[in-house]
Amino acid sequence: MSESIKHTADFLRSIRTNGRYAFSVEDLTKNIPKSIKNIRKDLDRLRIKGDIINIRRGFYTIIPDEYKNMGVIPVEFYMDELMRYLAKNYYVGLYSAAMFHGAAHQQPQEFYIITEKPSPRKISNDSFMINFAEKTNFPLFGIEKKKTDTGYFNISSKELTFLDLIYFEQAMGGFNRIMSILDELSEGINLTKMKVAVKNHFPLSVFQRAGYIAENVLDKPKLAAIFATKLAKLNPTTILLKSSGEKNGEKNGKWNVIINIETETVKRSTSNQSK
Repeated sequence: MSESIKHTADFLRSIRTNGRYAFSVEDLTKNIPKSIKNIRKDLDRLRIKGDIINIRRGFYTIIPDEYKNMGVIPVEFYMDELMRYLAKNYYVGLYSAAMFHGAAHQQPQEFYIITEKPSPRKISNDSFMINFAEKTNFPLFGIEKKKTDTGYFNISSKELTFLDLIYFEQAMGGFNRIMSILDELSEGINLTKMKVAVKNHFPLSVFQRAGYIAENVLDKPKLAAIFATKLAKLNPTTILLKSSGEKNGEKNGKWNVIINIETETVKRSTSNQSK
């Protein structure tokens, strides 16, 4: 412990000098010669002044002057520290990953994180929301590091984001909501990286839907071919394109998919939103 750090405010100035915005109560008890009772009193005073915000029990972020009007700092500034504090493997995914890849125009107040099972509870207040989605089989491929002002955080590649959006399609609001994002992502997908991303564990239905969409909606035959190769020896069963939709529709024999949504409407929606 540095002799110059005697109070909570001293410690916060110290970590800001080192480019950090986040800290835990454990950090304070290890570095400040005060009782936990007095440290909590300091935290209450700083919180009331708007100098810090409690993100999760025992975990706080500093609010510098330039963010005082917002009352919160960008999630990416502290995401890696938060997930280490929660002891969870994670990556920024879905709409949030698409936004960082330039393929979505999401409200910045809502952030999407994918973690190993079991996922933490959702974090929300008046200024922001962090949604956690869980995966029993956490991906081995397609997780990248993205640099920020405070370090790095984990994020899904364009290729893994494409597959995850299809996997979580129902929770994300359906194909009419995600299709324009899939379209924009597909423009920058690296086919070699996608061949690696499909090695991750997904239900076969994800590859069937991805293949049908790539070939028949997005007009990306080379991308579709990767999913066809993945499925070639796996004998997938017949599925619905929209998993929660009607069970009636024309069947696409190549992908064993019953087309139970109006893909022409989806195509027009994709075209219009991409302009």
